[in-house]
Amino acid sequence: MKWIFLAAVLASVPASAQSIYKCRDAKGGAVYQSQPCPDAEKRWDTQPRDYTCDDHYRRQAAEASIQRDRREVRQRNAAQQPVSVGIGTGGRRASGASIPSVTTSYQSARDRRDAHYKRMGNNRTFAGSRAFDQSVWDACN
Repeated sequence: MKWIFLAAVLASVPASAQSIYKCRDAKGGAVYQSQPCPDAEKRWDTQPRDYTCDDHYRRQAAEASIQRDRREVRQRNAAQQPVSVGIGTGGRRASGASIPSVTTSYQSARDRRDAHYKRMGNNRTFAGSRAFDQSVWDACN
């Protein structure tokens, strides 16, 4: 109902730059008016924006520039960081250097988690699984 009233008010406003204010009357109901009230909740400006095709093309060019910059930063960061090792790498980095062995705290946390999962089977709780996964994560970082 209030949107119909708001649309009617907006339609009746002349084309000159005006504002519509949402105020409260004595009973607490919403009142829309063109005159400002002391405690206006919301204000709508009815003046159209001056947005041209040139602005659109400038914005597109700026967004393309930002995307290029992001891509360059990602490529630069990827070149500086060692390649992560996954399955099938044979324990070697891309540079040929061998990978240090897994830390014992990480391995023991994984072993505890795996033993818990094997012991509990499908009867494990989410909270318990989350706690063991978090302990492995903490040991890894």
